[in-house]
Amino acid sequence: MKNLDINIVSEVRRIDNGRLDIPVYFSVCGDDASQYTGTKKQMGKGASPIQSEASACMELAERFSFFSFSKNADNFLLGDYEEMRAAGYPVLDMEHLLKSVHDTHTTVAQLEKLLAGIPMQWTWATKMTGEEGEVLIPFSWFFAINEFNGPSAGNTQEEAALQGLCEIVERDVCSRINRDKLPTAKIDVETIKDPVAVELLEKFAKNNIEVYLNDFSLETGIASVGALAIDRSTFPEKSEIVYTAGTTPNPEKAIIRAITEVAQLAGDFNTGSNYIASGLPKPLSMSEVTYLTETADQVTIDEMVDISDDNIYTEVKNCLDSLKNNGFDVYMIDVCHPQLQIPALYTIIPGAHFRERSMICNAGLFCAKLLVERIEDPAEQEVKLGEMSVLLPDAYYLEFYRGKNFVAAGNAEAALIHFDKALTLKPEAEDVPYIYSYKGCCLRDLGRYAEAIEALQEGLLFDEERPDLHNTLGVCFFKLEQYETAISSFKRAIELNPASGIDYANVGVNYMRLGHKVEAVEFFTVALSLDASLDFAQNALNQLLAETA
Repeated sequence: MKNLDINIVSEVRRIDNGRLDIPVYFSVCGDDASQYTGTKKQMGKGASPIQSEASACMELAERFSFFSFSKNADNFLLGDYEEMRAAGYPVLDMEHLLKSVHDTHTTVAQLEKLLAGIPMQWTWATKMTGEEGEVLIPFSWFFAINEFNGPSAGNTQEEAALQGLCEIVERDVCSRINRDKLPTAKIDVETIKDPVAVELLEKFAKNNIEVYLNDFSLETGIASVGALAIDRSTFPEKSEIVYTAGTTPNPEKAIIRAITEVAQLAGDFNTGSNYIASGLPKPLSMSEVTYLTETADQVTIDEMVDISDDNIYTEVKNCLDSLKNNGFDVYMIDVCHPQLQIPALYTIIPGAHFRERSMICNAGLFCAKLLVERIEDPAEQEVKLGEMSVLLPDAYYLEFYRGKNFVAAGNAEAALIHFDKALTLKPEAEDVPYIYSYKGCCLRDLGRYAEAIEALQEGLLFDEERPDLHNTLGVCFFKLEQYETAISSFKRAIELNPASGIDYANVGVNYMRLGHKVEAVEFFTVALSLDASLDFAQNALNQLLAETA
């Protein structure tokens, strides 16, 4: 990294406080990397300091490489399916697109009409299963449904490939187990022999932190371990229930990955820090995870699936064979950055689940999402959305996107009409809060704060863990001069998204209005540490410090 003419990393530092004696590192993005990744730091994990530091650096290399690739137009061809076929390219069969969103109702012919005229980005991928070969894939489609789920990096391409495969399998089993509350066998920790795994578990036991380990492998043929940990002496005041997983060809290494991930997220279980949930949700109480903690079945480590080998290439082949046996095809894109030259890949497995993706198995929804991402002109968007509405007259999501289109055009009144219509078309429960969120924002922008609060609170009945709803509620309460209530809303948004500098700043503004200067200074300071571009927070902080000098 030091030899590059671009600033990727500014520092790498250890951030755990030593209670668990399990090292956790941050890699802090340099200015050039931040422009691409949209993040400021990555966390690394490992059983030793050097492993954790290397992990933090590799996480940064992975994100920088992938986003550099995705934002470079030279890596892509542009057009729809018809244009790519007409040019003679070997394009990915549309059935894989339907499989990728688990849609068993839409036909290929219908999907063809829905995608017609949408200029997608296409790039070359290598098919890794069955008859290997190069195929042109619609990158835009998979990025729209997967986003940052599939990139990986490693010291070699084999290591990067193994990392990518295991992460997708991990996300898949976690999503299915959590969604359906599937019973899984607990792992008999007395049978664990790997000295690193044993030592890590002893460090948790030494601090009276309960750890639950379960076999999450399901039918994949690849070892996955679910790990949940709670420190009852500090929960909930200074710690959270941490729920995560790890996947590798070797079950004991999967345990190590899961345990070090717990340490990475936990803040040593005594700092009051909050982690952002990803592959698995963040339980607010142990009653939410009884399907995990109260399982009657038990498995020894030797009974778990093990396809490990001393040769990473062999492990990759073993994983690919397991996935193929389960009906999955695997595609990999080389996203190695030409200057960084750290092997990096983007892996796509159509049909794999992950929790952050919509559970709505409807290709039309993703076509609409892709449309608004790929066609910027609002007038063109409205024409195409209208054409889609003819094909799918009862599709609530098309009304939702038409409403979003009017929001982007600055017409809140027109947008409200479409959001209200979307709510009458029996939207899926998981999308209802999104519709109410936009409806609330429109009413806020129109100065109809009481109506906005009513809509936003309706959205929270469907999903209380939506920071955007709490944020907009806070703004509305602030506008109504209900500062204490506004503070409660913004603080809840912070609990759900600890990296939100704007919400810390909003709390500061409300404390300032109440005359609570000490609290205001505290929240403005934290806000600026998270987002230095918040000029209004800086100005308010300067004013407060001048007044108390």
